Amino acid sequence: MAEVGAVVVCGGRSSRMGRPKALLPWRGRSLIEHVVEVLSGVVEDIVVVTSDDLMLPPLAARVLIDEEPEQGPLEALAVGLAAVQAPLAYATATDVPFLSRDLVRAVLDAGGAAAPVVDGFVQTLAAAYPTAEGALAARRLLASGRRRPLELLEALAYQPLEPAQLPGLRGARGLNTPAEFLEAVREDEPGATASLEFVGRPRALCGVDALRVPVGTLASVLARAPEPLALCEGEQVSRPYLVSLGGRDFVRDGRLPVGAGERVVVLDAAAGG
Repeated sequence: MAEVGAVVVCGGRSSRMGRPKALLPWRGRSLIEHVVEVLSGVVEDIVVVTSDDLMLPPLAARVLIDEEPEQGPLEALAVGLAAVQAPLAYATATDVPFLSRDLVRAVLDAGGAAAPVVDGFVQTLAAAYPTAEGALAARRLLASGRRRPLELLEALAYQPLEPAQLPGLRGARGLNTPAEFLEAVREDEPGATASLEFVGRPRALCGVDALRVPVGTLASVLARAPEPLALCEGEQVSRPYLVSLGGRDFVRDGRLPVGAGERVVVLDAAAGG
């Protein structure tokens, strides 16, 4: 049995981000792949808890389905902690691109329930939880109608960890908006670009196959298209066009973030893709 494990709470589509955080591109792969790779350098037993409507890439972890996502992250913690074989686990969200192994080790070194406290806020998804005790306590809280992970830490008499005790504390910082994600991308890779590609009629109209353009919102990326294409109407993709983001979904919301290396493919809507 591994001495320490990890639980990754992997939510679905974020209303503020506009797309699943776990699938955001980061350093040539998805954010969930990046987080699992960081954790694998510290722990041997990793459990990812996700919703049944989110298709994750293959991971070096066990993937479990949260059957009651409406219960929030405490339900996911209960599922994950019950599954981890180690007696202690580090719990994290997926939207932590700067997660570091030093931070994970420092939190786990507390030896029991522990969490960083930053600017007066307890970081419940950058915390250590005893697995068996934590799973039982989480179930008791949920049964009584309480859903806050902080209440779980309090029930476990957690140790608050001050910032001065922790290296790489920025690894606990999540990304909640497209602007925050794009700021992180530009910090990590100054000059980061995406690929804007044209297929069929759009290609014939602009005379270009593809362009490298700066990362940004989908609207700002599409605005780089040559004339006479007018790909956006306000914050929405113009009706004559279909836009595929990342080779996965057709999207219309111009506020969505486009990350480094992503493919934005423009097609003629009349052709049906």
